[in-house]
Amino acid sequence: MITTPKKTTARVMGSVLLGMSITGAGVLAPQDDAMAANWFKLRGTEPGGIAHTLQMWGFLQPTYANDFSDEIDIPAGVGPPPLQGLNGEDITPGTIPPDRSSDESFFMRRARFGIRGTMIPISNDIDYFFLTEWGENGITRGGGAAHLLDASVTFNQLSRGVDDDGLANLGARLRVGQFLFSQTSESLSHSTPGRRVHIFMPEATLAFALNRPTFDNANDNFPGDVSVNGARDMGIEVFDWVEWGDPAAPYEFTYSAAVGNGGTIGEQNRDDNLRTYAWLSFAKLFDSTRGARRHDAMIYGFYQNGDREFNDDVNNDGISDNSQINPLVGFTGGLCSSGDDPGDLCKNGNERDHEQEYWGIGVEYFDKPFPNLGQIRFEAEYQKQEGIVFDGAISPSATRFRRLDGVRYNVDGESDGWYVDLGYDIHQHLGLKNRTTINARYDRLRRNKDDPARAVQFDTLSLTGEYFFHKKARLALTYQARDFDANDRDIAGPRAVGNEILDGIDHRIGVQVTFIFKNVLLR
Repeated sequence: MITTPKKTTARVMGSVLLGMSITGAGVLAPQDDAMAANWFKLRGTEPGGIAHTLQMWGFLQPTYANDFSDEIDIPAGVGPPPLQGLNGEDITPGTIPPDRSSDESFFMRRARFGIRGTMIPISNDIDYFFLTEWGENGITRGGGAAHLLDASVTFNQLSRGVDDDGLANLGARLRVGQFLFSQTSESLSHSTPGRRVHIFMPEATLAFALNRPTFDNANDNFPGDVSVNGARDMGIEVFDWVEWGDPAAPYEFTYSAAVGNGGTIGEQNRDDNLRTYAWLSFAKLFDSTRGARRHDAMIYGFYQNGDREFNDDVNNDGISDNSQINPLVGFTGGLCSSGDDPGDLCKNGNERDHEQEYWGIGVEYFDKPFPNLGQIRFEAEYQKQEGIVFDGAISPSATRFRRLDGVRYNVDGESDGWYVDLGYDIHQHLGLKNRTTINARYDRLRRNKDDPARAVQFDTLSLTGEYFFHKKARLALTYQARDFDANDRDIAGPRAVGNEILDGIDHRIGVQVTFIFKNVLLR
């Protein structure tokens, strides 16, 4: 066994050199389908004992999507007469992101290129990670050019290395820069090319809606030229892990604590508020497999907290705009006229900080429990957000479903959601030549769930088959059945109007090819 004082083989096995990231990415093993991996180890550090100075890597995901949702068709007599003026327009979730201009399209969903390595000869204890995004998604919609996703450095000097059995000891590693901070396990691994490819549209997942940063400008917000944050932040993180028990199949405990700006990609701290992050996980490794496809079971929890500045009195009448929302036609109190640039908070003296808490718990399992069957993957997670919550394109009522105006945040709201995800590898016992997988996932998101005029429930069933031409090239076919409703609204008018529009949401299909590339230039 090769070890160094800080960079240990306990981090990642030497063969795990293929790294991918989003939403920070992790390192993927050659098999490249990740499950309950330790993403803090894989995305924040380099393999011990085989340090390299520069590794170039990336992946492409050309995609075709077709959405079969209906156009808006509100019958006469349902809601106020102006609502019929929306008839014939596409429903926002019935269009293809990020442009939202079509319900059928070929596009390059993600095209990512990065480098990572160890800063030799400066130090074998300093790792770096750099990743860019060139695809067509919410990150690049601000001008369409390439965007910086990750740029971070990890200092391992305070990690306590390994014991006589080769197990990791608990210490502290320091990571600084822009990267994925502690949050839902799905976000930590979402952009890895072998992870959740069956969710070919990320906004289908509850984490996408719950973790929307508040960078919009009041009731004329959500400008199309501002990037989403891709679950990234800019700041500093302390993390490490410890292993004990059988060296071949140990137990593992991981922690992380961090603080960041709480904003979006490509900007500094726009509201002078910081956001705190925390993560704890406990895992049992079943055998000697390591890296992103290790066989294990894990339970975890994450927590985020921070204030976000928002103007809830744009018309300057001293009354909360949210309290003046008409349940049918929305907020009619006027628009921000301060002349701020798109994406800036409307500053007329009424902006103030609103607290937000975001937390979740989950379990993950990946193993081959029966000798004659394939590997089983199982994940389940619950998430909740309280305080200022994103109200989406359906704010304040489903009547605004296609409009790009409206108060997009509820400053005293509550949203939650859960998902269950089950996958199976079927290639060996059915005689298939190449690896083939099937996957089923069910998502439920309840947005503004206690608001009598704004509550919406989103249910999505995703069924996917994957065929691997090669371990670094595969085809995924996804079918999504969606059932969105406003039945939790206690007010009859908003409930009726909401359901008239939401009933138009229908199924969609997607085909996506993933190509992964890697080249280690120097060692």
